[in-house]
Order: sequence, then structure tokens, then C-alpha cells
Amino acid sequence: MSRQAIFSRGRVVSAAAIFSAVAIMSAALFFAVAAPAQQPVAASSVAPSRVAGNKAALKKFVDASNKISPEVSKHLSRGLQNYLRYANAVVNGTAPVKFGTQNFAASKQKRISWNPWNLILVSDPALDPAAQGYTQNTTSSAWCGNTIVVGYEDSGALFRTDPNGAFGVPLSFNGVSYSENAGKHFTDAGFLTPGTFSANVLLGDPVVTCSSPTHFQYASIMNTTTPDGINPLIGPSVSFSTNEGKTWSAPVQAVSLDGNSQLADNPWLAVDPSDTQRLYLSYTEIDFLDCNSINVVSSSDGGKKWGAPIIIDQECIPTDPTAIQNTVAGSTVTVGPDGKVFVAYEFFPGALPNPPVNNEIKFASSTNHGASFSKPLRIASLVPSGTGVELNGHLQVTEYPHIAVDRSHGPSRGTIYVVYPDGRDKIMADANSTSGRYAYPDIFLAKSTNSGRSFSVLGGMSRTQKDFRGIGRDQFLPGVAVDNDGEVAVCYYDRRNDSANLRVDRFCSVSNNQGKTWADRQASHLHWLPSLNADPLNSGAAYGISEYDALTSEFTMHGDGFFGAFIVEISGNQNVVATKF
Repeated sequence: MSRQAIFSRGRVVSAAAIFSAVAIMSAALFFAVAAPAQQPVAASSVAPSRVAGNKAALKKFVDASNKISPEVSKHLSRGLQNYLRYANAVVNGTAPVKFGTQNFAASKQKRISWNPWNLILVSDPALDPAAQGYTQNTTSSAWCGNTIVVGYEDSGALFRTDPNGAFGVPLSFNGVSYSENAGKHFTDAGFLTPGTFSANVLLGDPVVTCSSPTHFQYASIMNTTTPDGINPLIGPSVSFSTNEGKTWSAPVQAVSLDGNSQLADNPWLAVDPSDTQRLYLSYTEIDFLDCNSINVVSSSDGGKKWGAPIIIDQECIPTDPTAIQNTVAGSTVTVGPDGKVFVAYEFFPGALPNPPVNNEIKFASSTNHGASFSKPLRIASLVPSGTGVELNGHLQVTEYPHIAVDRSHGPSRGTIYVVYPDGRDKIMADANSTSGRYAYPDIFLAKSTNSGRSFSVLGGMSRTQKDFRGIGRDQFLPGVAVDNDGEVAVCYYDRRNDSANLRVDRFCSVSNNQGKTWADRQASHLHWLPSLNADPLNSGAAYGISEYDALTSEFTMHGDGFFGAFIVEISGNQNVVATKF
């Protein structure tokens, strides 16, 4: 995706074109409807001078972000791309079409009572407008005791924080739902509060963690300004809940970058199980005219204060003007049972031969609580999925790795698992692809039994079934977790039930022998077809299901099994559901 393509998406399409494409989920659903725990800031409470100042700072941010190189731009997260489209619309006076919204304060809580596919409904379709729906995707879950909290991107959250399209009020693109009965039923809180400072905007990229059944943390990217409202600041932020995810603190940036020349993207958050006051936050830092890097910041006091960023890997614009910049993105961080910190991410080589050079999955570790990290290790090379740009049906996905560590007390304790999609095992010629090929991705797993000093790649965990009649099928967007008895689970989207390789289901593979063998289970039975959502915020965006859908186990290690939220889509209307097994 070129830089120009990203910013051209700010234009507004006609209301007829927006409203015609999406049908809502069947009226037979009974939802979990609840008054949200957070309330929007009224536009009337914000001074006109503040609104003008916010727009001036936003224009600086938009103008500066046009300087990002195309190689870096195409790896920006969906949440950041959504925000850049929205910011362009505000700056250019063409703000997105407003939806009619529900009266959330008058809503009454109901429990989900209808689950024909044995799925748990996490986001509340009753909060979507009847005509076209909002977009919910990109999920992260945290499970401690009987409490589970799910964070996700939700365009409805934006319209709930600014229902009148006034601008100049704090905004949130982040949804949050919580369950007090270990995931049986959820309450949709409407949005994650962006605080009360008028320039605050939560941009998505949610990652939720927990340190106890009452204490949860929610990382996101936040754009704001200096206190005087003059200059933009952007960086990874963290919000905190001390009451099981019902209400949240205002977000605080762990790192504040100069939005005139920098961006932050792809945050990931982890809690140290050996000392839950220690938090680690990885993210991608992008300097518009210099370098982009994978960074980690840490806190030893539960997130009150954060240390200086530690650079894991940095790729800079080459001095040779004919060369193409390498790129790094998509980091995930986790912590082992002994407090060692592990980071995995994807490396994108700048060279563009035909066929393209393979990408790489890289890894780094810290044995001193994030004060320093090892030299990055290449776990594996990977063949980019599909055409290298998209999957069949113009579906855009990532190959970002996910990482988990075995904290059980058995012989596999300390084993590190990294999962990612890789198309190396089935590459077909494709005249319609710019690369000249199409690579059908499998979900690969790599593991380390020596604290990450070396990895063995076990290969695809769920091969194409023998009776599949198509040319190939795609597997993509995996999440991984390990439970308290050392079982490993990986969940992912899969097209094995469609010989045309278009329709999507969610599958999970489980191993009780550290990845030697796997048993598959189908998490959804919808067999749905991805299509472009008519949500105004996403007008002009490419097709996409999610940036990721993470999997979790019970963090306090008092229960076994797994919980994973993911996306289902009916006629273009995305909603967050979950499976627990």
C-alpha cells in the first residue's frame, strides 16, 4: 500500500453507497446490553479556542505523516491507518458521515441466551446502528480467575465518544467488554475512556493483560498534544482497571513521541508473572525521515513510571538513494516464569526482486528486566502470504508472529513458542499477482527449550486435508497460548472448508506433547465470506478481518484451558465472538 493510497482514503462517499452494503446480524439474537461504564465528554464543555488548537496540531501531524516512506507506510496498523483517514477528513473539513446511535444510558443489561454455534458473544450488536453496523475487530483477551476482559478496535466507539461529530472532544477507537463468570457472558462497556483532555485520541491496536482477577491493563496507541495544545504527541499508552474491567483510568502515554516527526505503532503489553508490578511494552517507532525500530519500555511499579526505550532492532533510510529501506514491525512481548523477557517481530527486507526476498521472524531476549536485550536472532525466513500483498478476495492480512511461554511446573516449563503464517510449502504461479506467484500459507510453529538461544521450526501444524478439492487453502492470523498443564493451543482463520479458498472459519490446534502432534477443533461453523464493511470510518479501506486475534490462558495458573476472541462477519457486519476450550 503506497503512502498516497493511505491518504486518499480520507474522502467521503455518498450515504447511499455507505448504507446499502451491510445487513445486520439476525434479529433472532438476544444480546448482552448494558449501560457503558464510561461516558463521553460533552462537546459543549470544550472551549472553541481549544478545538481550533486541536485542529492546528492535528494538521501538523497529518502533514508530517505524509513524509513516511512507502516501504514503512504499508506496514502501518489498521488502527493507525483508520485514524490517518479520519484525521485527513477532519483537517480537510470532510469528517466521516455520522451514524445514528443508541441511547446507551437507557440500555438494560441482558445476558446472551442464544448461541447456535456454541460461540460467546463479546461485542454487542445491539449497539450497532440498524442500517449498516460498526466495525469491530483486532482482539486481545486477558483472563485472571473468573474475570475475562476483551479489548478490540471498534469504530462505534468513535461515534459514541463524539456522537454529534463536533470534534474537539476526547475520542476512542477502542472497545472493551468484560465477563465476571469466566467468559460465559459478557457486558459491552461501549468504549474505553480516552480521558477528559480534549486532544486525546485512542487509535486502536488493543492489548489487554491482567495481574489479578480485579486488576487489568489495556495498551493502545494514543495521539494527543502538548498541554498547550500546540504540538502533537503520539505514543503507546496504558489504561488501568481495578474493578474487573468495569471502569478504566484515563490513558497515560508510556512514551511520548514528537508527532511532527515520529509515529508509534503496533504496541504489545506483558506482565511479569514472577513480579506483577513489572510491565513490559513493545512497540514500533517510526521516524519520518530517518529510521524505524522495535523498542521496549518497562515499568517496575505497575505502570506509574516507565523507563527509557530500549532499541531491539533499528532499520534506517540507506545513504544510497537508489537503495530501499528495510523495515521491522509487528512485535509481541511476553515474560517467562523466571522473569526473562522475550520479544518476537517481523523483518521486511528492502530489496524487491521478482520473486521477492523472503521476510524473517526475529527474536530477542532480556535477562535483566528489560535493561538490555540480546542481539536479534533470526528464528526463520518466511514466504509472504498470498501474493505478498493480499490473500484471495483482496483480503489484507499480516504475518506478524505471536509468542507464548510455558509456565507450567512440568518438564516443559520455560519452553518458548512462536507462531506465524508461512507460504513456503505451496507456491503457485499467478499471472495476476505483481510477484508472479501465490503462496498458500500454513501456520508454522517454532520452539526453543534453551531460553531462546536457538529455535527449531516444527513446520505447519495443520496440513491441508487429503480430501480437499481446491488448489490450496489459506491459514492466517494465528494466536498462541500455553495453559497450566503445559498444553499448547494455536487458533487461526482457515479456508479449508471452501475449495474456492474464499470463505472463512476459525480453527484451533491443540498439542499435549510440546508441538510434536496436534489435534484440530473447529471454533466456528459460520463459513462466512469476507466483504467490505460499509462503515463510514472505513470508507475506501482495503478488505480486512483483523490485525490479530490473540489467544490466552488463565494468567494466575489456577485453571487450565484457553480463551480466544475472534471475528465473525455477516453481510459485511463484523462482531467479536469467542470460544473457550
